[in-house]
Amino acid sequence: MNEIMRLSVSRVKVFSSCCKKFHYNYVLQLPRKTWTFHVLGKAVHKVLEDFHMAYLMGSTNKLNVEMKIAFEKMLIEFEKEITPELKTEIYSMVDQYLRVVYKTGTKHVLHCELPFAINLTEDVILNGAIDRIQNDSDGALHILDYKSTKNKKYLLDDYFQLETYGFVLWNDVRYREQIEKTGYVRASYMLMRHDFELITKEISLDTIQKIPNKFIKYAEDIRKETVYEATPSPLCDYCDFQEICPSDIRKTTKQKTSAKSWV
Repeated sequence: MNEIMRLSVSRVKVFSSCCKKFHYNYVLQLPRKTWTFHVLGKAVHKVLEDFHMAYLMGSTNKLNVEMKIAFEKMLIEFEKEITPELKTEIYSMVDQYLRVVYKTGTKHVLHCELPFAINLTEDVILNGAIDRIQNDSDGALHILDYKSTKNKKYLLDDYFQLETYGFVLWNDVRYREQIEKTGYVRASYMLMRHDFELITKEISLDTIQKIPNKFIKYAEDIRKETVYEATPSPLCDYCDFQEICPSDIRKTTKQKTSAKSWV
């Protein structure tokens, strides 16, 4: 049997977009660069997790009180990483989220940051965590994934993460019957920098059931990989390893990003 391989959506997306980055990150396990947008994303995730978890645990506090508690707890945890400017931006974002919650309430939320680890084969494990799961008023199970991206166009045709989470819920005995009854899982990217706008897709049961084979194929390809070639793209400017990536690759990237298609 092969050595056990743990896969996640982020891991296979890195592999499919740039094998060199995959090699630096998951094979050599080199230190990653810390970006401001990473800190912002993690901080807001933490606030929303603690906010919803409080109500799942039975809190009776008013919404603004519970949000203040969650926000102040985050500031303590991220004290060394949060600049005054970042604090202001995060406050604005969670304040906007609070306005959304005033309209929707919290009782429909079933889970937040739900971890999972699923054995797809004897040596391939799919793991990760789902930001939020809720029951919608029409009986649909709804997955929400918080995104801190500024440019939402990159999410409009990429639903692999949501499809994977749909499989995770269908694999859970607590939700399989509900999903099979409706025939789909509703799933959304929630855009934190766009007033928590939703990009929503209903993931069919047929699509959900194809997910395991996709990850098994990724596992096979990863095991076969030995060269780990780089794939230059505009995203190289935001790569954690851009400082150690070969200079010829960075030069190629600049040429590509200056092409007419990127104007």
